[in-house]
Amino acid sequence: MKIKILPVTLLLLYCALLIKIMVFKDLPTINVGGLMLNFSGTNPGHAPNFIPFTTIYPYLLGHKGLIIASINLLGNIGLLIPIGILAPLVFKDFSAQKSLLLGFCSGLSIEVMQVILQVGIFDIDDIILNALGVMIGYWTYTIYLFWWQKKQYTLMIVASLLVLIISFGGFYAFFPKGNASSQLQPKKLAQNEDLCGGTGGTGEIIKTGVNRFTIKRNDGVIQQIRLTNQTIVKTSSGPIAASALKVGERVTIVIDETETASMVLVCALAHSNIKK
Repeated sequence: MKIKILPVTLLLLYCALLIKIMVFKDLPTINVGGLMLNFSGTNPGHAPNFIPFTTIYPYLLGHKGLIIASINLLGNIGLLIPIGILAPLVFKDFSAQKSLLLGFCSGLSIEVMQVILQVGIFDIDDIILNALGVMIGYWTYTIYLFWWQKKQYTLMIVASLLVLIISFGGFYAFFPKGNASSQLQPKKLAQNEDLCGGTGGTGEIIKTGVNRFTIKRNDGVIQQIRLTNQTIVKTSSGPIAASALKVGERVTIVIDETETASMVLVCALAHSNIKK
């Protein structure tokens, strides 16, 4: 049997990259739309989801905001597309049915590894999105193969350029310049320094509750933020208890994909006004 060294090598390397990103969530903090999203760590307080579309449906309705919905839906789909492209180059007689099976097995493997390693929560909807990503990759492969056989090289080049432009545009929009995590942890803070950097933060707190609060973001979206015992809350004067957060304060938040805050920074101006 003839071994295709390059496709096999690329597939193995990309599988390793997927494990790094999707299992261990080894990603920088993403700064987008006034939100700082941190995908590292577990998702405390959330039970496994075994019912299809329980997670996807609220995202499609926009209940959690366009930004978070886009990152979760498109991320789980897009990251598996290269698997669907590379697999037909490695395996002989690869078909649409096999791509669906591979997608399901890939998603299931990722979810099971997260549970075993205690770095995530099992969600059947992630498997559905992962399988869709592999199938989109396979369909992309078949389209390019058809263009190649018909010698429609111009279409191949134009399509590839469009994909590159969209991919780099999305990367530039989502990922901040520099390390956002280090920006959130300055070595020394002045007494009245604004932790939000004069931006007004992510939004304004409009409601507080036990282990949660609700903000009205700068883009007008109303979003409920969960708090845990590990959530760090900081003001210009130093750390405070999460229970000390008040309605009217403007904050910058670092959250994960389940809208659980790992850090809340209270804007200095809003904090001082509340205290008066």
